[in-house]
Amino acid sequence: MKWDIWNSIQYDPRLLSADALDEACSELVAAVLWARGIQTRTDVQAALASGTSQLLDPMQMADMAAGVARIHKAIEHGEHVAVYGDYDADGVTASVLMANYLRSKGLICSVYIPDRLEEGYGLNLTALEELAAAGVTLIITVDCGVTAAEEVLQAKALGLDMVITDHHECQGALPDAAAVIDPKRPDCPYPDKELAGVGVAFQFISAAEGPEHTEALLTRYSDLVAVGTVADVMDLRGENRVFVTEGLRSLQAGRRAGFRCLIDEAGLEQANIRATGISYGIAPRLNAAGRMGDAMLAFSLLDTKDPKEAAALAEQITELNQKRQKVEQTIADEAYDMLADAGYTTGPIVLHSPNWHKGVLGIVSARLKEKYQEPVVLLAVEGEVGKGSCRSVDGFDLVAAFSACGDTLETFGGHQQAAGLTISMSSIADFTAAFEAYYKAHPPRTEGHVLQADLTLTGPELITLDQVESLDRLEPCGKGNPSPVLVMEGAILRKCFPIGGGKHVKLQAEKWGRVYDGVFFGVTPDALGAREGDMVDLAFTPQLNRFRGKTTVQFLLCDLARHELRLVSRARRLCCRLADGHIPTTDEARHFCPGREDFVRLWLRLRKEGKLLRGQLYHVLEVLSRDLGDTGHGKAYLCLQVLDELGLANVTEEADTVQIELNEQAEKVDLHASRLLSTLMGVL
Repeated sequence: MKWDIWNSIQYDPRLLSADALDEACSELVAAVLWARGIQTRTDVQAALASGTSQLLDPMQMADMAAGVARIHKAIEHGEHVAVYGDYDADGVTASVLMANYLRSKGLICSVYIPDRLEEGYGLNLTALEELAAAGVTLIITVDCGVTAAEEVLQAKALGLDMVITDHHECQGALPDAAAVIDPKRPDCPYPDKELAGVGVAFQFISAAEGPEHTEALLTRYSDLVAVGTVADVMDLRGENRVFVTEGLRSLQAGRRAGFRCLIDEAGLEQANIRATGISYGIAPRLNAAGRMGDAMLAFSLLDTKDPKEAAALAEQITELNQKRQKVEQTIADEAYDMLADAGYTTGPIVLHSPNWHKGVLGIVSARLKEKYQEPVVLLAVEGEVGKGSCRSVDGFDLVAAFSACGDTLETFGGHQQAAGLTISMSSIADFTAAFEAYYKAHPPRTEGHVLQADLTLTGPELITLDQVESLDRLEPCGKGNPSPVLVMEGAILRKCFPIGGGKHVKLQAEKWGRVYDGVFFGVTPDALGAREGDMVDLAFTPQLNRFRGKTTVQFLLCDLARHELRLVSRARRLCCRLADGHIPTTDEARHFCPGREDFVRLWLRLRKEGKLLRGQLYHVLEVLSRDLGDTGHGKAYLCLQVLDELGLANVTEEADTVQIELNEQAEKVDLHASRLLSTLMGVL
């Protein structure tokens, strides 16, 4: 198993309200939405809506009126304006959008994107001085600036006005700019706090143009907004759903030369590109330009209208992306070795090296975070200064943690789960201690590596061709609106063989008298944990596979586990939760609550095996569950816990081993005296 826990709801068509279904919503789509708490027709229609009517009035944003007034003044007086952006895909797309808009209004517009390796994130005095010397009178930031209070004061001293558009968390006093437009301002009443930097930039020009021009602006810029939004892993509900839906249409139509060439370089099918194509094909290439030192390459690619120039730039950026991949793997390998040498087990990770390329540390941090499920800080050291990137797990706020580390940091900024920082290496020990102390005081609230699935299937009716095809209604999928994940329990693994040079697995599983094909990327047959003939549980996203004119349902696997092992894991977790006062769900009780006959069969089996039984937990349960049906391993585990609670047996577990010693006695014991059993039976 890749994931410690699979959370899902057992599907029961009787629970689906007829009110939740309409002509445009299949049973599978309705069931997935129902599992996510969207259960009335009104809520379903709102969740699936993606028209421009879903966009909010941008004038609701704090300082929007002041920002619009300042840009109108610049247009009226023909000022020289500069766009100051960020070097990631969100910042680059926002820079292209803003520069294109300003130039369309007849303005001279310079663009400044700092060098990630030499200048780092955000505004800096040298850049401001260069812009002022070039005759710029107004700077509009995109995807940066909300924490740059000191730099804005320096800009004022240079005679520069500033309009900040950003979406990052605010820290301390806001910059004293002509306008600070950020939905995350504490005093901003704008309801949607999940816009990317490019989304805020779009709403700024939308406010400047007026609501009657919104659709025309979307047609012109939605591809940029969609790519920046998906690349920055923003929530794809609400306004972002509109932006990405419209943007995908624009990408599919091939309206921008740079995206056409980038899509071709990524080997994607332009006519069918989805949000996942942006995530894995377009965004990494755009980010590679900034990570490896020249974000203006990405800007030029998206800004040009010349197909030949676009093709050359796209090829150059792809080469940078390939270089980035090699550098990233080298750093990841070194980080794994460092952790192994240090005997790392659990807790926050802080690593640094003078040999690391700081442009790719964010990606490596994310990889380590996924592997260890802990907050990760990686630093590239230059002289006495460390600059790095950080990624965190759900439930652990990096910005709050860094704020609690006092003066051990020189600078930091970002989001709760992704941030950057600069530190003097003389303070690294103090920072590490303070960071670990905050972690201990505010540990992530997690029971392990959790896969949030939607439904556990109870029959084949939801995975027919028509039902799976209907999942297009849920697109675009991503953060906040993930691709549906279904669980199939107790399938027989019929075939399993390597593909892709042994890096991936293709398999066939049989359930309900039908055979289903599946693909498990990034997993070798040896790492699968199951063999042909085993009973397995599958967690997967159903997809349509079109090959040689034939369309079939194919499972894109998220995880696979032997059925019996997962039953034991679920039963152990349930017992721990019951001991803590957890009230089980009906599904949990139905799966694991043993009946009187189960106790009788297990007791007889125990006596047959001898008064003392010890061995690996799974193998012992394999013996004890032979007479207990499909969920026998789980029920056998619950039976043992009840027998231990009532004093009928002494059950001792150590890691994956168990010892069971029977306590023979003449007096009968009332099974209902068990709190565990009574709690389970109470919900049935």
